[in-house]
Amino acid sequence: MELYEQVGREFVNGNYTCDLNKLTWTQAFTFILREYHDLDIQKDKVHLLWTENGGHLRRKLSNDKLLLNVLKLTLPTYSGNGLVLYRGECHFLYQQNKIGFCWTPLQSVAEAFASGLNAIESGGVLLKAYAPTPAILSAPNKHSSDQMGEFEYTCDPNLLENIKTVQFFKKIES
Repeated sequence: MELYEQVGREFVNGNYTCDLNKLTWTQAFTFILREYHDLDIQKDKVHLLWTENGGHLRRKLSNDKLLLNVLKLTLPTYSGNGLVLYRGECHFLYQQNKIGFCWTPLQSVAEAFASGLNAIESGGVLLKAYAPTPAILSAPNKHSSDQMGEFEYTCDPNLLENIKTVQFFKKIES
């Protein structure tokens, strides 16, 4: 079995290997898209993996389109109503129109990301948007809501409506 196939099979079982390069992740995700009908996708386990490692995986893969296509197939499906959600984004990603997938209904949580972790490289941006039902891939899992208190909704950023900038935060100086 090729490494990319092993990684793809591990991913759909909720197992994440962090020390892999972009090419391996690209091949693994392409494998998942090609073979998903024959894979036993453990959606709740993938969701936990995504909640814990999504930012790292997104940086490693550096291909939001491929990542989005895999998330659509591997996360538990959302069936609720549309929501107003917030995100704390990195300023440089915002400027490049590379808005992330993870949003919260709690402005305070998004603000903590915008002024903290996501402000390290270039400053942060607090965003507000309306997420119609088709934009929401998955609702918060227990880890996100009960343990982290983030209430993370995974969204297709391309389908969000009325994205507005609420506040900018300065770059954190070290």
